[in-house]
Amino acid sequence: MERELGSRIDFAAFQRAYELRLGDPKAFKLPIALDRQFLNMDDPAAAAIATAISAYRNQRTTEWQAEIFEQRRRHADAERKLAQKVTKAAQKDLQVSADKIEQRLKWLSDFRDAAMTEEDAVMYPMHYGPLIIESDGELKIRPMRYHCRLPGHAPEMDKRLMGNYNARIDSLEDWWRPVFGKYHGLLVLDGFRENVKLHDMQNRELKEGERPENVVLQFNPKDATSMFVPCIWARWQRGDETLHSMALITDEPPPEVQSAGHNRCPINLTREAALAWLAPHGRSSAELFEVLGQRHRPYYEHRIAEAA
Repeated sequence: MERELGSRIDFAAFQRAYELRLGDPKAFKLPIALDRQFLNMDDPAAAAIATAISAYRNQRTTEWQAEIFEQRRRHADAERKLAQKVTKAAQKDLQVSADKIEQRLKWLSDFRDAAMTEEDAVMYPMHYGPLIIESDGELKIRPMRYHCRLPGHAPEMDKRLMGNYNARIDSLEDWWRPVFGKYHGLLVLDGFRENVKLHDMQNRELKEGERPENVVLQFNPKDATSMFVPCIWARWQRGDETLHSMALITDEPPPEVQSAGHNRCPINLTREAALAWLAPHGRSSAELFEVLGQRHRPYYEHRIAEAA
């Protein structure tokens, strides 16, 4: 994490995040790839984080093993009922229990497997990820939720504004005015994922009677370079409750992304522009948009994403 742009991990901030996850593991989610990085660190500052990760894994292992036991009982009951009489309810129970068993076994396997997969590094909306920001003249990596809640907004707005994990470049001076030019960050990505319609990906019209089918595409720079994706972020507070959250900035897609069926794309800055973006103070809006125009433009290859 620290090799990009000379940034440093804010261990205290990550420790707080991982300890919060212990208290609310279903709401506070982090990519498993991030867990593995901290578990493999020799830095003494990571010791408390590793302890919190181990406690979380023990907690979840106990919970998931209990759920597997219950779903196996449900699966066996459904098989007995189907042996006597085929019903939709029993068929549904059989399928749902099998799916839940498979999912939880996969989660447990992720804890034991040291090998990294593409899925392990995916940061989904409402999950937390590592954002580079400038603080006190230093570049720091801090955990922030990938879905930005602006100051003054009620928590209930999160569900009404489900697209707030992305910030359109043409809305920065409008919707995102409270943070644009003030609170800037950077995500360093190997690629990105997008939901597209199958017929759009195949560049064809829907057939008569055909329903749209969603597919998830993985896009990666063909030159295998890291993507420096500009973000805005916000600090939301109400009483003792504090939330740090972010949104990545998108623009019109390059031809190969548009041809694959998607109409937006994360902005990918040059290294020099990325550093400039992280220091917005004293720059006008025109200067900041000029920074956002300085982009690395690799060719984005795409394929169907690995299943979760």
